[in-house]
Order: sequence, then structure tokens, then C-alpha cells
Amino acid sequence: MARRTTRGIKKSYVEAPIIFDDEDEPIPVTSKDSDDEDFAAPEPAQEEEEDKDEEADMADPTSEEDQAEDEDDEDDGDADGKKTDPSSQPKKHRNTGAGMIQSRKGFHDIPHYPLETRIVTRVYAGPLRRYARYSALRDSMYGPEYNRIKIIWDLEMRWAEFPALPPRYLPHEPQGICPSPWLAPAFERTQEQNAARWYSNYYAKSPEVQQSYFLSSHEGEHLIPQAGGDLVTFIGPWDRQAELRFTQGQSLPITASGLPTSASEDQDKSPTGWMLDIGSIPLAMGWVPSLVNTKQVLAIASIPFTDQEPRRQEDGADKHEAPDTMTEGCVQLWEFTPKEAGKTLARPSTTPARLIRTLCFNWGRPKRLQWCPVPYESVGSYGLLAILTGDGKARIIDVKMVEEGSAPIYEWVQSPVVTLGIDDDYNNKVTCLSWVNINRIALGHSDGSVTLWSIFPRKMLQRVGVHTTYVIDICSAYPSNPYLVASIPVGGCATLTDLSQPSSELTYFPVPAISFQPNMLCWNESMQGFMALYPSSTPNTTIAFLHHRFFCQARSICTGPNTITCISAGTTHPFVLAGCADGSLFSCNALQKLFKQKGEPLQKIKVMEHEYRPIRRPELQGNDSARPVRGAVRILQGFLPEPNDDPRTEKRKELDRKKKLERMKTASGKKKGRPRKNGGTVEDLNREAELDDKLASRVVTHEPLTRLTTIVWNPNMQYSCWAACAMASGIIKVMDLGVQ
Repeated sequence: MARRTTRGIKKSYVEAPIIFDDEDEPIPVTSKDSDDEDFAAPEPAQEEEEDKDEEADMADPTSEEDQAEDEDDEDDGDADGKKTDPSSQPKKHRNTGAGMIQSRKGFHDIPHYPLETRIVTRVYAGPLRRYARYSALRDSMYGPEYNRIKIIWDLEMRWAEFPALPPRYLPHEPQGICPSPWLAPAFERTQEQNAARWYSNYYAKSPEVQQSYFLSSHEGEHLIPQAGGDLVTFIGPWDRQAELRFTQGQSLPITASGLPTSASEDQDKSPTGWMLDIGSIPLAMGWVPSLVNTKQVLAIASIPFTDQEPRRQEDGADKHEAPDTMTEGCVQLWEFTPKEAGKTLARPSTTPARLIRTLCFNWGRPKRLQWCPVPYESVGSYGLLAILTGDGKARIIDVKMVEEGSAPIYEWVQSPVVTLGIDDDYNNKVTCLSWVNINRIALGHSDGSVTLWSIFPRKMLQRVGVHTTYVIDICSAYPSNPYLVASIPVGGCATLTDLSQPSSELTYFPVPAISFQPNMLCWNESMQGFMALYPSSTPNTTIAFLHHRFFCQARSICTGPNTITCISAGTTHPFVLAGCADGSLFSCNALQKLFKQKGEPLQKIKVMEHEYRPIRRPELQGNDSARPVRGAVRILQGFLPEPNDDPRTEKRKELDRKKKLERMKTASGKKKGRPRKNGGTVEDLNREAELDDKLASRVVTHEPLTRLTTIVWNPNMQYSCWAACAMASGIIKVMDLGVQ
């Protein structure tokens, strides 16, 4: 299966057996008669000399430009301009020291355990090599079946012309978004029917299990975290930003320039999203799954600003609440109305977003939430909402639909559908959650274990001791591989567990890391892998892709300018959003980055940048004492695309380029023996200074409320280009990021 180096050209497929172009040898098969029709007996294993030749071929450049550069390097020779004789150079022996594992001739051969204590044994020594690229990487990850390789090939070419943002095309179009090709047809409809059947059976046997009652608007508003003042915002293009004053609960539709539709001077005043102020710190968000409902509903879990304020002795004990008194919490549901879709995906309308329901409880502050991925519209419910609260328990709430045009509903939930948690162990709390299917949910615990629960009847089905420390994130590979659960501890290795066979099917990334940030693990259905912060023993700002078949080997996807705080991957496309502590939001095509060819320029784009400044002096509060100001926010957008590369890699390439130029000048005899008058041209100095700034930006600290707390792509097909971005200042921005 050959592939051209030029992207964007329609490829043709040839029905031919797959060629093993990786550096590894084919798996020897002893029996000639195989019962598996999908696998053919490959040729016998090659000799070690052929392996070395194959590895040398893999190391060759893949583009003519890179090959020419390598030839130039060979022609340059040494500093005296003489070509180097290969025979005069000493032969390089293979390093067998620390970090190396003994080679093996067959795939199933187990190498001898090294007795040298300096040798690191926790390394990956599987069939997929680190330097494997396009065809070898594709065949190893998604092969060897030809139909699976053809699926990922089609997906990669489908979005090849969109390097940064998803296309706004329907699924039947050649470049449109598409449902998962790894599932059977009508999978979602079948799941919805099964969910409706389970829901009816559940309520037939437990009709009064969830107890709740409605509150008056006056009582309900006091249970919502109060901001304590308005927020001054500067939005719009950088050269003509408009100043607006946001009050808590206010919502405005905005245009592509970032200005409100009522104040925009652009010719195109069509809205591209909304911006609203919830007056608290949003910690988690989730879109309601839907197949037929036109209006989109977003659930937001937030906490008061005082919960994360620094505690100082001079403030006194009365200024901050004790953790034991933080018992009240709420989850807000906001409704967004689209306009007529037409021949493209649905777009935002000029109707402001509105608060339709608030779920209040006394179980503690909400920390995480996640909707059951199967819609429940046919039974008159938004769905089952799993909430992790401050008391260390996970609860499932059935959220009923709201009548159209009704006033906001404030509901006090006394008892949920089910409460999940281990009561037998002392101080063992639930720390994270992830839905597995309609009636299954996986939980992470503070003792490092991962449990699988049945909702009805309530029962803990499994408990696996995956980690030894606090589990900070957990994610299921629903819908194609629901029982594959990835988990990240506070200290340790990222692990992938198959809950259908947890005692034998378990793997991990072999580099221990320390992670304190949630919302950093998600599943991408198109690419069949997980997106997470690159596991490293040192701080880094890189997002990695971990395929579920090769979880031990991570591939770099995108590098941010500052600490990564949240990640989200699309459900119907491979585009990834990354939020940073400096308030910047980046987007890139992860599938294109995974199959990047050598010398191929890739791009990412900064969607927006958020900056917060608090009000510290009383005289700046304003003249209106009834409406104080709690701070100011500036949101910038309209950035140009930039190279999707690690600044460290760019720095190394720049240094290599300068060294090559020096060798060329020395070899040609120019300026021989003369000292350099300067460090290079102005362009070289500017380029080097720019790279230094990128590297230095990773350690710059910012205001705590500047950071982005969570991002979520809309999972519904017609709205899959919508993304909700939550900022610690209390601003929620819903954007339509689709392009044409």
C-alpha cells in the first residue's frame, strides 16, 4: 500500500497484502494451517544483518529536501574542507549499557533478565519502534487487517486540508465530520432503545428512589454561588476592543470578531457563539447527549471564589469557611438555541443563553460531573448525570426535561438514584469517575484502586488495585472499547486496564510522573486512543496520544506555551483543544500530527487568550456601591496559525542550521581565519530570541483566575463543532469553531 507525499490529493487503494515495513521481524508461525482467516503465515524471521539494513532504511530521510540536506552534510566534510573517509573512522559498537534491553529474534521470544543493576528494566521493548513513522506506524497501530488500515487512511485524508480547526460539513460530504467508523451501523439507535428499556424497568421496580422538591426562585438564587460584584470585560479585535460590564447570569451572543451582535460594526453580524458569566469558578462541564433535540443543554459544576482564595493568618478565621461547612453545592443547566442548519452543521443564533434548571444538594461542593453517553430523550429525561461531591461519594441523578419557555427551575435533591462509594474502608473516597455503558460506571479512589459498579441493582462488580496513590483522572474508551479504562495517579505511571480481564490485561506507560491537575485525560474515538499530558518525570507542556494497543508508547501531539490545565478531544473528529494556565486555548489536528511525514509543516492555532486582573484597591470599585466590581477580563482572538512543533525541537533545528552554515562557510574558504564581527544576521538573532521567549514562557506564573479550568467538545453530531470553554474568572464561552 503506497502513499504519495503530497497531502490533499485523493488516494487510490490497491487490494494487496500488507507489507511489513517496520523494523521488526514478522512473527514466526510454526503451523502452516492457521484457523484464523484474518492472519496469514508470514515469512520466516530474517537474520540480524538484514535487521540492521532495515533499520538503516528506516533512518533515511523521507523527503527529497531532507535527503538533499543529508547529502550536503556528507559533502561538507570536516572543518578543513576535506571529505572524511568512512573506512578511517572507528566502528561504532552498539551501546549495551543502562536503559537497553537485549534484542530478540522472534516476537514471542522472552529476553534474558539483565543482571546488571544499572540497566533500567522498566522500558518498552515491543514491536513498535520509537522512530517508526507513517506506514510502519499505521500498520502497527491499526493493522494488520486491511480494512482497519483503510479506515484510518480514509480518516486521515478526509481532514488533511484542515490542520487546525474542524470542517463545518455534514457527514455525507467528503470532508465532513462523521460518526465512528469503528462501530456497527445504527449503534447509537440501538443503545438508545436499550437505555429506554432499562429506564422503564428501573422505575417499574423502584418508583420512589429519587426524592426531590422544587424551591422558590428567592431560595434557589441564594444557593447559587455569588460573585460579589460585576466583571469588566474587554472583548473584540485587539485594535478596537469594546468595554462591557458583565453581571452574574448575563449572557450575550457574539460574532466572529468577539463583539456582541448588537454592538458589532462588521458586515457579517451572524453569531458564532455565546459568552456568559456564572459568577463562580467552573470545575466541570458536560453537554447533554441528544439525537433529536434541537436545543443544546450544558451542565456546569462550580464553586465559590472564596473556596480557592489563599488563607492567611491576618485575615482571621471568619473570612474563610472551614472545609466541614462547605456542604452546599449546585449544578447549573444552561440552554443554547441554534438557528436553522440548512445544508451545513447547526450554527448559533442571536437568542441569548438562559438558565433552565439548578440542581441543589447538601453533599458538598461538586468536583466532577459526566453525563451518561446514551440519550434518554425518548423517556422525557435529559439523562443520567454522575456527580462527584465533596463528601467523597459519586451520585447518579435523573435530570428531567424542562418545558420550553418556562422560568428557571430550582430543585433540591434529597436522595439521588444511587450513591456509589466504598463504605467499609476508612477514609477511602471517590476521586474521579467515567461511564462505561448504560448501567456501568468506573470510579477511581483515594487508595489507588479502580472499581466497576452496576447502577441497578447497586453492586460493586470489581475492585482492581491499579495504583498505590490517589487516582486523579480516569477515562473509559466508550463506545468502541468501553471496558478499557485508562487512569492517572497523583504519583506513578499512567495505566490502561481491561476490566473484562483485569488480572491479565493491564499495561502502563513506563515513566512515573506526578500530576495534580484533573481534566487531563480523554478518549478520541476516531483515533482509537487517549489524549493526556505527556507522562514525564519533569514538568512539560506537551499533549500526548496513547493508542489503546500501544499504550506504553506516547506520541507528541501539541505543545502549549504554559502549563496545560485541560484537554478535550472531539467525538466525531480528531481535533484537540488544549487550555493553558496563561489563559490561551489551542487547537490542532491530532490525526495529521500523528502521521506527520518528515519535513511536512503542520500548524496549530491559538483560538483565544484570556487574562484576568483582580481589583485590589477600594477606590477602584466604582461609584455604584450597590454593584461593585470584582475584577477585569480581557479576551483576545484572531491569532494567525503557527507551527505545531515543540519549541525545544525548533531550538535544536535552529542550532543545527547555524552549525551547518558555519561548516559550509569554512569549507568554501570564506572568512577563513577572520573573527566574526557579530553573532549572525538580524533575522537569525530575532528567530533565536523568539525561540528563547517560547521556552521561557513555560515557567511564567499568572493570576490564578486567568487559567482555563475545563473544555468540552459537543458530542452531538449536528453540533460537533461547538466547544465550551470555562475560565476561572467565571466566564463561559461557547464557540462554533467550524470552518469551510
